[in-house]
Amino acid sequence: MSLAVGALATDLMVPALDGIGDDLALGSRNLSQAAIIAFLLGMGMPQPFFGLLCDRHGRRPLFLGGAGVFAVGGVLTALAVDIATLIGARLLQGVGAGALRVATYSTVRDRLGGPGLAHALSLVMTVLLLEPVVAPMLGQLILLSGSWRWIPALTALAAIVMLCWARWRLDESLPVDQRRSFAPASAAAAYRLVLADRHAVAHMLAYGLAMGAYVGFLTSAQAVFQRTYEAGLRFTPLLAFVSLATAVGAYSNARLLRRYGSAQLIRSVLCSQVVVNGLAAAAAGAGLVGLRPFLAIQCWNMFVFGLLAPNLTAMAMNRLGHVAGTAASVFGLVTTCMGALIGFAVGQLFDGSVRPLFAAYSVLGATALLVLARAGASR
Repeated sequence: MSLAVGALATDLMVPALDGIGDDLALGSRNLSQAAIIAFLLGMGMPQPFFGLLCDRHGRRPLFLGGAGVFAVGGVLTALAVDIATLIGARLLQGVGAGALRVATYSTVRDRLGGPGLAHALSLVMTVLLLEPVVAPMLGQLILLSGSWRWIPALTALAAIVMLCWARWRLDESLPVDQRRSFAPASAAAAYRLVLADRHAVAHMLAYGLAMGAYVGFLTSAQAVFQRTYEAGLRFTPLLAFVSLATAVGAYSNARLLRRYGSAQLIRSVLCSQVVVNGLAAAAAGAGLVGLRPFLAIQCWNMFVFGLLAPNLTAMAMNRLGHVAGTAASVFGLVTTCMGALIGFAVGQLFDGSVRPLFAAYSVLGATALLVLARAGASR
């Protein structure tokens, strides 16, 4: 739930952007997109600092503090009267979401390891990736019943419920004798341990590349469906249908891990991503990709991401249990920033066809394979 709340705070707001622009009398409705960008920046940038706090003071205090900050940010967002206040409030809410993310991943790593960690992350990712299927529709229903301000207010309420649950039910997972000093020298040592692990860094970078392709699709989805294929009102259900493939992939991963290792699975699905999308880009350039072929190919891409996400996360974190908090924070910073920047670039390549999107999937998949191979992490 702690990870889903952060995702909800992003996806629920997507259908509300035009309403925000009108309500705050913005000169351009595009300015309302700052509500999404500010949240992502707030979530990603402070994570290394949260990792230090997590390894020094334990997972539980950071979790409780993150939930509280998230709730306050949601309330302030609901009360915003201008764009500056909105950006500040969303930035604060993103900070809370970042703290929750670091604390949650660190707690899971403390309690599980190896295949158990990948299995648990697969199940968590299944629930998390079902959220983009439901959230935009839920956001639209909320808007039909009331103001856009109800959306951040409801996310704040969810954080308060989670805070109350954690206050009474969440036990500390990091023993006192395993906590690290908060001294600068100790912090630098922890970061060196993480960044010196080529295996971990390679999987972080590969995840960032995969996330970039995923975000690139999300940012260009409306243009593809409504401009290229003239889907009209079918846009939302078609997006939900395609997004469902990601959750199916994450759920399938839990079973596939019993038969194949994480490294083999990662290598195989990345190869398929490169080949399928390379051929699709060529076909799209010839005008041969209609709506149904696009849906089939993009469902495969989303299914692949559902397989990659838990495995790349587990492989990046698996050997860093002694600095799990720092590792989780670096992982969050790298993948969030890479995903946002690459995804934005992919979205800007839209030219009225799906060729740039498929080409980006192929190139990013090939780059991820190269990164893993150079680090010796693909064997």
